Amino acid sequence: MKLNTRVRYSVRMMADIMKHGGEGTVPLKDAARRQNLSKRYLSQLATTLKNAGLLKSVWGMNGGYMLARPGSKITILEIVEAVEGPISIIECVMDEEHCMRGDFCECKGLWNDVNSAIRDKLAACTLEELLNYSGKGRKNQ
Repeated sequence: MKLNTRVRYSVRMMADIMKHGGEGTVPLKDAARRQNLSKRYLSQLATTLKNAGLLKSVWGMNGGYMLARPGSKITILEIVEAVEGPISIIECVMDEEHCMRGDFCECKGLWNDVNSAIRDKLAACTLEELLNYSGKGRKNQ
């Protein structure tokens, strides 16, 4: 399983806006430059995040984007699901009808537990916490 660029870039953009926004807005060109990402691509992601109620846009000379809520109230799960939809490591986790073996599958419980653990971890981490994330619990490689 791998998080796609839409998810990774959206989280990076949201973190950048939180970090550099303060009480004002962040021009997308500035976030794109700092993150070394395409402004055009970030613009598409920003529209999606705005439609999901996670960003606000301001037009004009001091325009740009700002968080729609404090970073302490926006979870990483919200960002991920805004751009990619519900997390489902395999189809049958979200839709039991998808699998013909659903009634007697030996793996069903494990896949549901893994999916829940991923969702729980992302739901427990806010954007504010992400900026201070130390990776506690990660094994050194």
